[in-house]
Amino acid sequence: MTRLRHRPALDVRVEIRGELPREDAEYVRARALATATALGPDTHALRLRLTRMSSPDRWLSRPALAQADVELEDAGPVRVQLATGTARESVDLVLGTLAGRVVRLREQGDIGFAATYESAYRPQFVDRPLAGRRIARHKTVVLAVRTPRQAAHELLVLDRRFHLFTDAETGRDGLVHRCPLSGAVEQHAVGGAAVPRLHLAEAARRLWLTGRPFLGYTEPGGDRLRVLYRRYDGHYGLIEPVSDGRIGAGTLSARD
Repeated sequence: MTRLRHRPALDVRVEIRGELPREDAEYVRARALATATALGPDTHALRLRLTRMSSPDRWLSRPALAQADVELEDAGPVRVQLATGTARESVDLVLGTLAGRVVRLREQGDIGFAATYESAYRPQFVDRPLAGRRIARHKTVVLAVRTPRQAAHELLVLDRRFHLFTDAETGRDGLVHRCPLSGAVEQHAVGGAAVPRLHLAEAARRLWLTGRPFLGYTEPGGDRLRVLYRRYDGHYGLIEPVSDGRIGAGTLSARD
């Protein structure tokens, strides 16, 4: 007797933020389903989010921001975020890039620095004066225990500018991030010279003055590494590590 193993239905979800013609919306959904199917039987879920960015001064040249996340059975999550001038172009680019990274991850175990270096398709920041910026998202997290090497791998696979973790050797909060010029990954930890002690208002002002995408810092008297970062809508996001008992405290409903 032969038993057939049925593949569970693909979990494909598409979120569209902003106005989009019906035919474009149908195209986006069809491309997401086709990509998830083509990625193979160990693909559990795919999420595609398309956002039409708007700027007060209308200067954005890449207003269509697409983000794709896929969950693989063996390799775990993979994420790509890119932007172009049109919805269809952004979706094609982000899904094609995602598929390419999945192939490399399966074949070589990593996606390499070159694949994640800053490109001409990086999303643009909406420019706002300091007085007009606010903390649009405050996220509290329990940090995963990782070696710096593991944290760097997750940073690249998840297509992030920075990644917080608990160092498996020291037990301290750690931060890995990509350098904007070289694309290389650097590491910082609580107590290091690169991590200043600042109040939140001071951190926001420093971030505004330097124009950097994020700032890792600790509060005066504190010992947890926080990250204040620029959101693409021009506001700020704040990530604060907490212990298990405090998870969820202070989290806002706003999403990146």
